[in-house]
Amino acid sequence: MQISFFGACGEVTGSNFLLETADKKILFDCGLFQGVNSAEERNYALFPYEAKTIDFVVICHAHLDHVGRLPKLAREGFSGKIFSTAPTKELAGLVLEDNEKLMREEAERNNHAPLYNKDDIARVMQFFETIGYRETIEISPGIKLTLKNAGHILGSAVALIEAEGKKLAYSSDLGNNPSLLLDPPETFDSADYIVSESTYGGRIHEDISKRQEKLAKIISETVAKRGVLLIPSFAIERTQELLHDVDHFCTVYGCDKPAFYLDSPLAQKVTSVFGKYPEYLSSKLETDHNADLFGLARLKITNNVDESKSINDAPAPKVIIAGSGMMNGGRILYHALRYLTDSNNALLFVGYQAKGTLGRRLYDGEKQVKIFGEKIKVHAQIKSIGSYSAHADMPQLLDWISSIGGCRQVFVCHGEVEQATILAAEIKEQLKINAEIPNIGQIYNL
Repeated sequence: MQISFFGACGEVTGSNFLLETADKKILFDCGLFQGVNSAEERNYALFPYEAKTIDFVVICHAHLDHVGRLPKLAREGFSGKIFSTAPTKELAGLVLEDNEKLMREEAERNNHAPLYNKDDIARVMQFFETIGYRETIEISPGIKLTLKNAGHILGSAVALIEAEGKKLAYSSDLGNNPSLLLDPPETFDSADYIVSESTYGGRIHEDISKRQEKLAKIISETVAKRGVLLIPSFAIERTQELLHDVDHFCTVYGCDKPAFYLDSPLAQKVTSVFGKYPEYLSSKLETDHNADLFGLARLKITNNVDESKSINDAPAPKVIIAGSGMMNGGRILYHALRYLTDSNNALLFVGYQAKGTLGRRLYDGEKQVKIFGEKIKVHAQIKSIGSYSAHADMPQLLDWISSIGGCRQVFVCHGEVEQATILAAEIKEQLKINAEIPNIGQIYNL
């Protein structure tokens, strides 16, 4: 049995690795590369394996950097089975459809073919087979797959493959505990090998109990300045947690000022999915009284482009929540172009910003950026609340790895080099387990 790494090596996007047994090929994730200058070239490049030879794909959650190239895989000949939870399948369909629209518009602007089309999405969605948490299935004679809760986003999973007398556990993206919406990540009794993410592998998150207080302070400062607060937010999980906290703010402080806008069609669709799968939400939530769990009645929700544009005419103070979360596309760019130049306004980050994205450049303090080809000077205040992160930090990752008995080796991926290096060193020092940071294309015999 061998494992090959083809994405998310020393970076946080493009998740993609291949496990090969004597007669089967199992692909974990098929994500989009994002942010870096070479992302588009890498996304368009042929896969480093023949798509038609892949027997199975395991998708642990629906973020674009984990599912974004699935239609391309189908276009290049894949026709096997894709295993995921039911929420992941549904969310993946929404995410891919939304991304196809953005790619098509970009392709038209730059006069090239899109990476895939709607037919490719429809084709690949037919290959999905859903399984529940803590359910073990034999995907092929002698090969077993188990999914458990990862606590990252709705329906997210950690995975265990058992084959040829060996066990491999995959953290995918491990959730940040505690979460308002999801139960804590689950673990496995034992595994010989672990593939672990390391997005925040060298960091310790802010205290989540202070989150609502920090959000209220930032909103109140915006109101005092009669400014505009922009919040680029990921459509899945970050937006829902943010809306939950906005509802709390409204309950405590009132929502007459400022007005709150949700300007993300994808986030609206995703939020409706949450209501369909209460069994995947936290057992602490009162799900039988959650008709308006996210305070949607308090929000001004845009349903089309004209309504999105009309936000500009509304008087300040106002709060605009819009995608995409890393500001590499979506409606947030139009608002950023209009409002980043004013020092009375603020931009609040509530999620990870990958290297090379506009969000990361703004987070790192760049004072002049280009949006839709126009250079603008950044005078708005740049703020962040780290406790909204959906990723486990270093102590949580170490705790999850240490809870799995019998591990011989950990492969550390899905993290920038600095974060992966710190986590690998801590695994070796604290847990006394060998840890490797794979390079793109690196192959290991298990």
